[in-house]
Amino acid sequence: MPTLANHPEKLPIVLGLTGASGSILGLTLLKELLLLDVPVDLVLSEKSLLVMYQETGFQYTQAKPEDRQIALCQFLALPAEKASLIQVESNKNIGAPSASGSHRTAGMVIAPCSMGTLAKIACGISDNLLTRSADVALKEGRPLILMPRETPLNAIHLENMLKLARLGVKMVPPMLSFYAPQFDTVAGQIHYSVGKILDLLGYPHTLYDRWHGLAKGIETV
Repeated sequence: MPTLANHPEKLPIVLGLTGASGSILGLTLLKELLLLDVPVDLVLSEKSLLVMYQETGFQYTQAKPEDRQIALCQFLALPAEKASLIQVESNKNIGAPSASGSHRTAGMVIAPCSMGTLAKIACGISDNLLTRSADVALKEGRPLILMPRETPLNAIHLENMLKLARLGVKMVPPMLSFYAPQFDTVAGQIHYSVGKILDLLGYPHTLYDRWHGLAKGIETV
């Protein structure tokens, strides 16, 4: 299993989930980070909780507040002790640690990212913890990775993405991949998308087979 034994320090990753479809993407990323013993500042928007329940059956608010991190670990099939790595903050709590640049982090990921949240970040609107934390990542020059979930994309969506991309924000939409047999399943495609985010953050993983060139016997033009 990949480890972070050589990583100089384990700064937390700020992980946000919005109300866009695809909550399993953010939950899978959370699981992989916890397996690497990476602390996570988790921000769940109100709408993300509804979508999470609709798509996965996991009802975060059903557990008592003091048990919710453990419930998350149980849902992700992780040992209960991993719960200590999760710091959950309300999206309404604009005074949470990740709202300040003095709170050191290794970067921020929003997966999935709704077009509404993306638009707010592009326009510098910090009206909740998610958008404020993203603004902090931008101003501090830290990695900011968004996984936009929408199709088809209109011109406003594309213009907002271009604006942020020019500022160094990485756009990682969950694109399909086909070069390995493991991508024949939905789980394989989810692992591929999450693995791309871990690559950008510099964390090791074995979520998918990497490209090793064309198979022998295939001629190129």
